[in-house]
Amino acid sequence: MTNQLSFIPDAPAVIEPAYALFSGGKDSFATACVLEDAGMLRGCVALRTGISTPDWQVGVERICAARQWPLEFFDTSASYEQLVRQYGFPGPAQHGMFMNYLKGRAIRKFKKAHPGATLASGVRSAESGRRSLSAKAISDFEGVRVIAPILNWTTDEVWEYVRSRDYERPFAYSAIQISGDCLCGAFAHEGERDAIRFWYPEIDQRLCALESEGKRGCWGWGNDQPKLKTGAASLICVECGQTEMSF
Repeated sequence: MTNQLSFIPDAPAVIEPAYALFSGGKDSFATACVLEDAGMLRGCVALRTGISTPDWQVGVERICAARQWPLEFFDTSASYEQLVRQYGFPGPAQHGMFMNYLKGRAIRKFKKAHPGATLASGVRSAESGRRSLSAKAISDFEGVRVIAPILNWTTDEVWEYVRSRDYERPFAYSAIQISGDCLCGAFAHEGERDAIRFWYPEIDQRLCALESEGKRGCWGWGNDQPKLKTGAASLICVECGQTEMSF
């Protein structure tokens, strides 16, 4: 494959041999491509949260297979339903806790499988005001070093780059405006539940069943609340709270 580093909008903030955290979204795709072009992509890592769209895994597998990227899945040991029954549906303030259960536990399994390995996140400081305050070139999550190769890229630059790499947007990304790897609802955007209800009624039925138990609140209740994230939250849950209306 021809090295395309010359097409990168800006010099990578940090680049070294790493596994790309891969959700199927544009940012994770761009991150994997940057590592690949530099000869530093060790593989892709996808986290199964237990509350993803039914087609999410197939979409991730298809993208990685087409690019011949090694792909590994790591599962959480937690149950979304049990978390909601214990703590209620999450809003922005509870996102960190849910992230630690649904993604942090999967990262621990990655760490056990690949001691000393580095992960690469698609987090970008230009995504929003909240991330400009928390995104870093090098971070640590669950004892794993995490780098951010596209930290300084703008959204327009990412779209230009991934289009040049023949990025095929997963169906969920078009239907609900996020990749669909985690539908915890902590940073749900306006209209997201309606989109889930229309395109993924089986997920909506799961949420309705939890809501019907009473005293758990409702899914996505915090979409009008302040959405400031911690560094770890913006690093691992790259797409939470974003909408992707353009392509």
